[in-house]
Amino acid sequence: MKLNIIAVGSLSKDYKNLYDNYVKKINFFSQVLLTEIKESNDENIETKKLKETKLILKKIPKNSKVYYLSLHGKKMDSLDFSNFLNEDNITFVIGGSNGLDETYFNNKISFSDMTFPHQLFRVMLVEQIYRGFSIKNNIKYHK
Repeated sequence: MKLNIIAVGSLSKDYKNLYDNYVKKINFFSQVLLTEIKESNDENIETKKLKETKLILKKIPKNSKVYYLSLHGKKMDSLDFSNFLNEDNITFVIGGSNGLDETYFNNKISFSDMTFPHQLFRVMLVEQIYRGFSIKNNIKYHK
C-alpha cells in the first residue's frame, strides 16, 4: 500500500515532531510520502486557490485514489475512515488556508464542521490514518 499526502505549506518544528511520530507508527503498515506545495503569494483569493490546485494536481501519483479534505466533504467516524485504507494507492490532499478549487476533486472527506489550523490538521490526518490501521489490525490503540 502507498499513502500520499499532498499539502500546501510546511510544518513548524513542534508540529513536525508530532507528524513524524505518527508517520513512524504508520510505516509499520504502509509507506507515507509527503509532498509539500509552496503557498501562493497571490492577493486574489480565487487566483491563489486555482494556482495551488493546479500545482497539487501535477503532484498526484498516477492511478491514485484522491481524497480532498474539505469542510464540504462526507463526515464519517474512525471506523468508516479505516475502510479507505483498503486501496493500494491513496492520496490525501490538504489545501491552503483559503482552500482549493473543489471542482477538481470528486471525493471529499470532512473531519468536522469546525475549522482547524492547517498544521494541526496535518497531524490530525496522520493520527486518523494510524487509528485506521489500528482498527484494521485489532491494535488496542483505537479504544
